[in-house]
Amino acid sequence: MLFNDYPFLLGFLPIAVLLCRLADPYPYLRIWTLVVLSLAFYGYGNPPFIVLLVLSILINWFAAQAYVSTKASIVITAAIVANLAVLAVYKYLNFLIFNVGLVLGRSIPLLDIALPLGISFFTFHHIMYLVDLRKGKAPIYPLGHYALYIAFFPQALAGPLARWSQVMDQFGCRIYAPGWQREFCIGIAFIATGLFEKIFLADRIGPIIDPIYAQAQLGPVANGDAWLALSFSFKVLFDFAGYSDIAIGLGLLFGVKLPFNFNAPFRSTSIQDFWQRWHITLMLFLRDYVFNPLTNTRILPRRFFPVQYFGAMLLTMALCGLWHGASWTFVLWGILHGFALVICSLWRRYGPRLPPLLGWALTVMFVLLTGVIFRAGTLDAAWHIFQGLAVAPNLERGRHLAPIFVVPLVAFLLPASQDIIEMLTRRPRPWFAALVGFNLLALLIELGKRNVNGFAYFNF
Repeated sequence: MLFNDYPFLLGFLPIAVLLCRLADPYPYLRIWTLVVLSLAFYGYGNPPFIVLLVLSILINWFAAQAYVSTKASIVITAAIVANLAVLAVYKYLNFLIFNVGLVLGRSIPLLDIALPLGISFFTFHHIMYLVDLRKGKAPIYPLGHYALYIAFFPQALAGPLARWSQVMDQFGCRIYAPGWQREFCIGIAFIATGLFEKIFLADRIGPIIDPIYAQAQLGPVANGDAWLALSFSFKVLFDFAGYSDIAIGLGLLFGVKLPFNFNAPFRSTSIQDFWQRWHITLMLFLRDYVFNPLTNTRILPRRFFPVQYFGAMLLTMALCGLWHGASWTFVLWGILHGFALVICSLWRRYGPRLPPLLGWALTVMFVLLTGVIFRAGTLDAAWHIFQGLAVAPNLERGRHLAPIFVVPLVAFLLPASQDIIEMLTRRPRPWFAALVGFNLLALLIELGKRNVNGFAYFNF
């Protein structure tokens, strides 16, 4: 079930709102109604995956209970290792088998393993809670609260990566307490904005660039079309930002404020600034649970701390790339961004200050070029795209590709969606309500005209 299809928007969502409204007067039912709805949403079309999700919740919750009872740190360690092992089997085992075959010089049959949707996201949610529990930062929670933290359907498949401290205290509260109407309407505004980003921005670019990347798998891209391939980063921005905004809006419909995930990243003036604005919740996770432990643990003598610091930066970004998929192109993409962060850090300390416009241009150029490596799938395909950039863009064809020009302008010029919505909802504005309603109607009509496209981050 997708956020941008009729079964969800006209079926599941109205039913979910109605059931939660009926359960709202009863504290015990509030939690478990949302848990059951979340499991039903997660298992739609993929019933076997419910078993994995439920077992994951139960095992980690019992591990937390055991740790509180025994204070044995090995319990948390074992649970984290088990979580990572399950993720590795589903996501990386075939990648390992393939590379072992390359080393041995022979083909090894790959396993028929389906990747469960959202496994990376709910694995990271488990890890954040367990690590903080061991540090004494997180309390123990009832099973219903923990189950909802992991399975809450707006964020279960692709985030945002909400920390337990951001959402746990909201679970079980009255959804329809006095003043609920304002939050509900803001939620609808976020949903309408996210659908617009997905349907009218991201999905307009996909059909244009997908054939170009398919051609790059076969050979060089001619006729100046390679320049169009650079717009992939804009496509994935509005695809995932759209998903995040829908998730935030859905959370508000059910009384939960999820963290923001994007903050106009293409207005960044440095690569450090970019990563503070792009997929914010993932980068905060990597900072606090990967990068900081690597830098705070004494690995090298103090005089070599800069080596350890920048090495941790490179390793963190390499793992960020690997998290996105089992491919060396993802790893290379992450390493390149790691080097860019190292260079940016050194430049800010020792180099002259760059004019903001120059910093912005360099950042955008780097992100667009490395985005080709991220999307291409193979190094050969990426190289074919880069070779095609030696040919001047086909301006004649460009006249018929309005999305390629309009979408980047939106990314460059407009502030973050949450800032726009906050500005427009400070006080009631009938014209804004009418605009949201018209937008929703136009989106529903548009959905009926085309095939539903999945969200990019479902693959990660």
